Amino acid sequence: MEFEKDIHALRETLEDTENRIKKLQEHKDSVTKELKDCKSNDDSTNETLRRLEKNLEKLQKKRESIIKELEE
Repeated sequence: MEFEKDIHALRETLEDTENRIKKLQEHKDSVTKELKDCKSNDDSTNETLRRLEKNLEKLQKKRESIIKELEE
């Protein structure tokens, strides 16, 4: 019974993580487009992009870990 609760919690966490990844990816795409269109090329925009990439990387690793746990 306890095991089933863990699987449910992992699935909820996976869904939440995937939603966060999607939102961050959309934000990253927007910032990248802004930089590409030369609308903004200041340090704060570059820093935002760097942080988005770093956070996306962390969330993708978290997602991979959750998937591995669910597969075991």
